[in-house]
Amino acid sequence: IIAILASIAIPSYQDYVRRGQLTEASSTLAAYRVRLEQFYQDNRNYGTGGCGVAVPTGQYFTFACALRNPGTGADQGFTAWEDNGMPGRPVEEQERVAKEMARLGMTMGVFVAMGDFENVTFASAKPENRADILAKGKAAVEVAKRVNARWTTVVPGRYDVGLEWDYQTAHVIDNLKRLSEVFEPAGLVMVLEPLNPWKDHPGLFLTKIPQAFQICRAVGSPSCKILF
Repeated sequence: IIAILASIAIPSYQDYVRRGQLTEASSTLAAYRVRLEQFYQDNRNYGTGGCGVAVPTGQYFTFACALRNPGTGADQGFTAWEDNGMPGRPVEEQERVAKEMARLGMTMGVFVAMGDFENVTFASAKPENRADILAKGKAAVEVAKRVNARWTTVVPGRYDVGLEWDYQTAHVIDNLKRLSEVFEPAGLVMVLEPLNPWKDHPGLFLTKIPQAFQICRAVGSPSCKILF
């Protein structure tokens, strides 16, 4: 009887432990991906000779990072590319990318129209901030036209530690309404990206899906959606 119970209990326990360990792997890799994407936005590459972000360590797994030429992606069955740094590329390069993707039958996914991780932007009512938001929005429309994109990511920046939260929410909604007026005629949809404030992106204004839902609903534009 003991042998029978052991044959059932031990594999079940091992499976339980294994599932717990996999949680560490998935969360560590997700955080590492965010750090790599931030490195790319800052440097326009993922590293030279090796990955530009130190490989994380884990209790149960050994992680590694290797850079390789991904080819076009079409040969692997991909039908679209996401390029967060597309606005930072020269116009000629954007046009070459669009031409090659059209040749391969691929489409452009999202690119980042604006994502300031250091400053208060959308949560501010300062005229200079609003002017900058609209200027970047108009620039994003031109990028979208060149690369045939319909979606662009918007991160509403940091929150203001010296201003009541509800005022900041009102400012974010107002700024997004103005931005929607730029995007709607061009058929461009901004997707708001809530980001993890506890570890990877402390200090950002938008951190939760329900918060993004509330804001998009208040904006009331087909050009304001949520990035999950």
